[in-house]
Amino acid sequence: MNDYGLVLSHEAAMRLVGASRREQRILSVTMEALKKDPFCVGDFQEPDTQDRINEVTLIADWLITYWSDHAAREIRIIKIEYIED
Repeated sequence: MNDYGLVLSHEAAMRLVGASRREQRILSVTMEALKKDPFCVGDFQEPDTQDRINEVTLIADWLITYWSDHAAREIRIIKIEYIED
């Protein structure tokens, strides 16, 4: 059994709360899937200010930026961004 937790930054949590119910469900399902597969590679990667490689997953019109903290057994959601046309 996988016992990774999910940790959202304040920015990511506020973006999730501000999303519609439908979008919240889509984002929640995606984040739960990340918990079940903490070694999952995103659609692309980007470094942060600490030179840590963050995974970025595209789902519907959203980008979820995260990294897996294997020592703490947590998926850390850094950003949730809506992609506008």
